[in-house]
Amino acid sequence: MRKTILLFPFVLAACGGYSSSSGPATVSLRAMGVNPSTISVMAGAQLQFTNEDTVEHRVASTDCSELNSPAAGASFTATMGAGPKTCAFSDALLPGDTAFQGTVTVAQSSAGDAGYRNPYGP
Repeated sequence: MRKTILLFPFVLAACGGYSSSSGPATVSLRAMGVNPSTISVMAGAQLQFTNEDTVEHRVASTDCSELNSPAAGASFTATMGAGPKTCAFSDALLPGDTAFQGTVTVAQSSAGDAGYRNPYGP
């Protein structure tokens, strides 16, 4: 049982779950669409959008302004705001193309959890 609990975060990371703290989570914009199209990060985490396509893309979100790309065609890093929240995004240059739509789920950071207490001490 202990091994399962210790491996659980690694399994989540391998399956596109929560991003690790070793660097920003990455969403790639490719000819076939965004990859991954669904990603989960903690509040305050950095999320890198990388344009790996030969055409320009511009990430836009009506839910979360931090996901709005500052320029078309450029890669950029968004710092996610407070959670919990769900942010839908799409390519403003291809608004009807579902391959370029995705969702970012932002979890509340444990430091900001209201009422969080360690049952084993301070």
